[in-house]
Amino acid sequence: MKELVLVDSSVWIQATRKGGDPVIAAELGELLVSGMAAMTEPVWLEMYQGIRGKKEEERLEESRRSCTWLAFDKACWVEAAATARACLRAGVNVPFGDILVHACAVRYGVELREMDRHFAMIRRAMKR
Repeated sequence: MKELVLVDSSVWIQATRKGGDPVIAAELGELLVSGMAAMTEPVWLEMYQGIRGKKEEERLEESRRSCTWLAFDKACWVEAAATARACLRAGVNVPFGDILVHACAVRYGVELREMDRHFAMIRRAMKR
């Protein structure tokens, strides 16, 4: 797999919202132009859930087409189950969506670009 970066919804939101971080927007733009940006079903679903209107829906579809798609397959589910179990044993309560996104990045061996404190909690739980 080429040097892909799975972009979490936390980054998409920060890069595209009005008043968002211009540095994050520039980083995301570079990932898209270079062909390194990746998306998966859990990220797409989180993004789709928050769209407001046809224009945002079209922008999301354009973003999806600009990314390499990492299908959330059986291996992702196995990794997600192991991740969820590790979090439970570590006493870490994180959203299910973040577990799925983390699992997808691990399964495909790609970098995960995120801006959400829950991913640090997952990483700590997985090191135990």
